[in-house]
Amino acid sequence: MRRVHLAAAAVALSVAMLAACSSDPSVSAPSASPSPTPTPTPSSVVWAGEVCVARDDVKAAVGALGRNLSYDVTSDRSAIEQIDRQLRLQVLSVAESADGLSTALQGVPVDFVAANDLIVTVTKAKGDTSDAVNQVTASLDAAMSADNILSGVAEAGKALVAAKAAFEAGQVLVSTVVDATSTASGELGEAFDAAPQCVGDGS
Repeated sequence: MRRVHLAAAAVALSVAMLAACSSDPSVSAPSASPSPTPTPTPSSVVWAGEVCVARDDVKAAVGALGRNLSYDVTSDRSAIEQIDRQLRLQVLSVAESADGLSTALQGVPVDFVAANDLIVTVTKAKGDTSDAVNQVTASLDAAMSADNILSGVAEAGKALVAAKAAFEAGQVLVSTVVDATSTASGELGEAFDAAPQCVGDGS
């Protein structure tokens, strides 16, 4: 009987020791290894991606300018209103996308001097496009505020001619920025190559 009691005591002591070990704060389960911190995207690459997004927006807006216009320049004032409604929306889209491109260009990192020439070249083409768009808007405004139908029709005709010039200026802007982003070399080329938004040349 004594042996039974001794065996039971030994088992109880073993259980107590195990419980003490499990509650000991110095004994802890192995911790998971920390996940590696992702490498931040260089600011030049972020900028290049924004430029490419803006480039594609300009391309889409310019491509839509003059499309699906339905008008009949007659002595009916509704024709003038129709031209104004359709054409104004299209040139507004070009203007907004060109402004977006300008904003993206201006966001260049201060130390990224490799982008200077590109910014100067594209900014000039953007200015030419904006001037042409403003001429369309001015002609549309004149058409809508004309005192008589004949004057309104004449101004609407000028707006259509100006729209063609705006389209051509926009095409130059598109080709300028596409060439600048797709043929860049050195640090500039590396930034555009690394930006996911710049996959393809935008053409």
